[in-house]
Amino acid sequence: MKRNICLAILLVTGLSLSGQSHQDVLLFSDQSYTGTARSHAMGNAFGALGADMTSIHVNPAGLGVYRTFSMSATAGLGIREMSAYYQSNKTMDLSGNFNLTSFGLVSPAKRNPDGDWRRVNYSFTYNKTNVFKSSLDVSGYNEQSSLVDVFSDYAQGVFIDNLNQFYEGGAFWVDLIDLEVDTAGEWIDDGAYFREVEAGQYQRKISNTTGSMGEYQFSYAGSYNEKLYIGASIGLSTIDYLKETFYQESDFADTLSTVQSFYMRDDVYISGAGVNLKIGGILRVNDQLRLGLSWHSPTLYNMQDEWQMKIDAQHELNDSVYSYSHTSPYGIYNYEIVTPMKITTSAALVLNKKLVLSGDLEFIDYTTMQLNGDDYDYFEEQNQVIANTYTSTYNARLGAELNLSPIVFRLGYAKYGNPIHTYDGAYMYQSYYGDPHRTERQAWSVGIGKRNQYSYVDVAYSFTENNQTDLMYNESYVVATKLVNTYQKIILTLGWKF
Repeated sequence: MKRNICLAILLVTGLSLSGQSHQDVLLFSDQSYTGTARSHAMGNAFGALGADMTSIHVNPAGLGVYRTFSMSATAGLGIREMSAYYQSNKTMDLSGNFNLTSFGLVSPAKRNPDGDWRRVNYSFTYNKTNVFKSSLDVSGYNEQSSLVDVFSDYAQGVFIDNLNQFYEGGAFWVDLIDLEVDTAGEWIDDGAYFREVEAGQYQRKISNTTGSMGEYQFSYAGSYNEKLYIGASIGLSTIDYLKETFYQESDFADTLSTVQSFYMRDDVYISGAGVNLKIGGILRVNDQLRLGLSWHSPTLYNMQDEWQMKIDAQHELNDSVYSYSHTSPYGIYNYEIVTPMKITTSAALVLNKKLVLSGDLEFIDYTTMQLNGDDYDYFEEQNQVIANTYTSTYNARLGAELNLSPIVFRLGYAKYGNPIHTYDGAYMYQSYYGDPHRTERQAWSVGIGKRNQYSYVDVAYSFTENNQTDLMYNESYVVATKLVNTYQKIILTLGWKF
């Protein structure tokens, strides 16, 4: 089992997303709320403000600020551009998505204007925490290595029946790697494989990713003398992720080989459901200053990975063209991941009820991420990788709002820290533990809104950018690909107060 998992991870680290690996946990731990248009325009710096459907997810105490029954719905259009730099070649790809990013209902549970606890509210809200929609097209001519090198190296010393059918086993059955035969024409099954074609070929990889993460939250909060707001929530998180990767090699310089080209498709579908707890408080120091503090527990996810690989190879011998095809079994694996807890401190200034300045500082320790499954030794190794590869980070969010009633203008900025540091230990995939091109993610946003007595409408625009690393297959054989990821969003919120 451990060998199958490791080889599947090598396959998907090079050709798609890893399943059951530390990269899995990072992908699903690195979240940011899209939220309402008001919150989005202000960089989601709402931990000390409250009275917003997204603010309740940042700090559940924000629910206590509401004075009336409220409801809102938010939808957004996103456009992602991925630029890839590989073998001195640059390629670009665009993808778009339309999502329901937030909705919620807030209702007073108890009102007591003359008591210390002025009111208690409860809410049901939803916020999108990640959108995976993207397309990536990487191509170039490589004289130094081929994916066949990786197949051959992984097959060495392994009998035919023990070859991994999700990886080098497929390469064997389509004659990219082979064994010598005896005088009777039977394979000499001694694990001494040779490659059928030498490196020097055109390579192309296309990856299409869809899916999202979201959080349903049930919250309860109260207001104590309009000075202290305290809240708590239970969150139910969902993961839906599909990655389809198409890899091709063709135009081989090796004219002595029968191999003309080969094509590999790898599909990975990951689903999960998790639960978390949040508590928080907001202190209204005076009419101008508010301070906030919230704690988010780790989210415990039950996960399921499903994957399958298909490989086709085209050959030509003496002007005769033929091909072989191999489809792997359908793989399914269940496991658990634990994302890190978060602590957020917040502050906000409200000046003359015209100008709002707000900021959040969020602390996350990515070394506390965990993987758990039936293969204890393998998952312990992955958890050790997490402890040695990742680090703690701070995420900063800033926002401003100018109220020229009934029109409101907003600005925001957010910076999300890089959770990866260079790892110097000695593990099987040491070369990919570091992410040499990854940078901090930054987002800039603007927005405008119109407030009426019983309704409001808000619009926001944001631009997000960071660099990432991708691998054509395995960094031990090929240089890492630099990706520049830019994401633009337009968000619209409609809301009502009763």
